[in-house]
Amino acid sequence: MKRHLALLTTVLILACSVFIALKRLPVPDALYPGNTSLAHTTVAPEAPTYSTSANTQPRTAPAPLAARLTEQLTKQLKSTSLSGTTVPATLTINKAGRLVVDSNSKAVMDYFLSLSGEMPDARIRDLMQQWATGNAGEAAADDLLALYDRYQRYRQQFASGEYAATGSGTIRGQLALRQRLRNDTFGADDAAALFADEDRYDRFSLQRHDILASSMDDREKARALSTLRQSLPAHLAQQLEQQTNLQTLQQDEQQLRDAGANDADLFVLHQQRFGDAAALRLQALDQQRQDWQQRLDDYHGQRQVIQSSGLSRQDQEQQLAQLRNAMFSETEQQRVAALERIQSASH
Repeated sequence: MKRHLALLTTVLILACSVFIALKRLPVPDALYPGNTSLAHTTVAPEAPTYSTSANTQPRTAPAPLAARLTEQLTKQLKSTSLSGTTVPATLTINKAGRLVVDSNSKAVMDYFLSLSGEMPDARIRDLMQQWATGNAGEAAADDLLALYDRYQRYRQQFASGEYAATGSGTIRGQLALRQRLRNDTFGADDAAALFADEDRYDRFSLQRHDILASSMDDREKARALSTLRQSLPAHLAQQLEQQTNLQTLQQDEQQLRDAGANDADLFVLHQQRFGDAAALRLQALDQQRQDWQQRLDDYHGQRQVIQSSGLSRQDQEQQLAQLRNAMFSETEQQRVAALERIQSASH
């Protein structure tokens, strides 16, 4: 069972870290050679661009309006973790100007949702609407907001109960549960379009596990893994390489820490590998993580005091609610609640 749970966690982390977490962190440009859709680049007021397919066509939004809204968004993001970045995808729209649901839609939503904890949810929603209106028109923006509301419900359900990564059951069984949740939330067609890349990567991860767990010798496994990697679309193969680079970076950082390195030594490592600008971004992100972990540790310490106080269950819950309100934003409280659910399920 522990082996199954560990493997499930690995599969989910692989998918989520590639398609969600990488969009949240402004990873050094050196990890994204030639791919500006994934690397966070400098924002500039530009005329909008549109994805097209056989059933879509480019639509022209008033250039002055698009430029003005883009400039406003740039200013509003200046004091956030997304400062100096651009939205990593364009929306796909049909001839009627309505949104065509695809992986671009998810990339846009994930980009704005990475602001969770930095500003109220309603403000994040308004910023996304502002950007979508300027870049795809009001009809597509309305469609995106409706999809966003469903996406938020999906995220909340997925983070709780039987859908949590620590739930019981086989890996494929858990993935089937998740697929059913997606179909129930979005409909089968929209779910397939929205999570196409993640589904493909999940299949890759499972096939990779099957190869590694097989009775083939090392040479046969190496050939099979090479063939499997070559079967990935170019953008997913590049994302796999990015993840490997990040893992290598984390291993090098840990080796330095184990040898007694301090923050200045880590900055030198980042500087040598990625340059000054990227090293500064990584330093800022590390500080944010440290600040969050410190607040979380402080909360856990005070929670333990309350739970050991001998107060009634009702009084304890009241004091814990007051503590969470004092220490965390509304969105952060959701994150804390999810972490506590996972902790409870693991005991």
